Amino acid sequence: MKYIDEKPLGKRIPFRQSRAYNKKLVTKEGNVADNAETAVAVSVIGNSVLAELDNGSEHQYIECTVSGRVVSSHKKSTLVAVGDVIQIIRENSSDDPDSQKGRVVSVKQRFTKFSRSAVGKTNSEHVIASNFDILLILASTFQPSYNKRFIDRLIIAAEIGGVKPVIGLNKMDLAESQEFFESDLYLYSKIKVPIIYFSALEGTGIDKIIELTKDKQTLFFGPSGVGKSTLVNRLIGDSVQRINEISERTNKGQHTTSFVKMLNLPYGGRIIDSPGVREFAVWDVDKLNLAMHYHDFDDYYPNCKYHPCTHTHEPDCAVIKGLEEGTVDPERYESYLNILDTLEE
Repeated sequence: MKYIDEKPLGKRIPFRQSRAYNKKLVTKEGNVADNAETAVAVSVIGNSVLAELDNGSEHQYIECTVSGRVVSSHKKSTLVAVGDVIQIIRENSSDDPDSQKGRVVSVKQRFTKFSRSAVGKTNSEHVIASNFDILLILASTFQPSYNKRFIDRLIIAAEIGGVKPVIGLNKMDLAESQEFFESDLYLYSKIKVPIIYFSALEGTGIDKIIELTKDKQTLFFGPSGVGKSTLVNRLIGDSVQRINEISERTNKGQHTTSFVKMLNLPYGGRIIDSPGVREFAVWDVDKLNLAMHYHDFDDYYPNCKYHPCTHTHEPDCAVIKGLEEGTVDPERYESYLNILDTLEE
């Protein structure tokens, strides 16, 4: 174990080197300077964090960097994610004395989160957002059509992270009838995942989205092309957001469509806007506990002969019996096998 000295007390504090942020020392514990201020990370682009301080009547934004020593209990995880409660120390800019920057010195415990396995790293957690209430899984009827296996992965990640999943099916204006989709997605309602049918383009069903998100913090997440930007513009308006202006300047001309950001809703509450994704690998689940997240298996699992049971090859498996008898949905079972094949023992 390596150590650094904590001055002026001379206390020796263990630290680990963060792989996600080179040249940053991440300590599990340590003293934070008295002049540190508490803020919320409202956008994160590489090592740049836009921190929002609540000064009562108005919100103040400080552009911060992540460098030096950071106190955090998060292991093998994203160091700073949107929604994190952080502590920062302000620093005057050498170029402009009136312009204040900041440095992140501490990241508080996350109460909820939405994570996936980092791309190319099976043992590293990529936290997309934290400390929010609802995951709105955005999908569309056509162009592109929804993928139930992808939706299943997001529902599992929401459950692991302690947030409520809700499915939002957009582009109902392209559908001949809603009844087909209600029938095709009936199982999600059965396992108590609500579904909202709407058209961001025409505005139908938007009242239900407003009701869902009012006075809450909601993460919008889904694949590219489902109409997320159209929905955000309809909820917030086409005016340029202050956070976008600052974040784009902080990013210094890099590709700005690929970062997560928190936006205020005019009717109360906030949304966390995220870029579209193509793939999603679940985090913090293994082959022995995956079935616990398939709640349509709950009534069958106690009747399996062996515990734990992977529901793949074991004799007298109640889930397999239900599949053979037609009481277990074959698509959901295939979805389960699909994820199971990607997991380690």
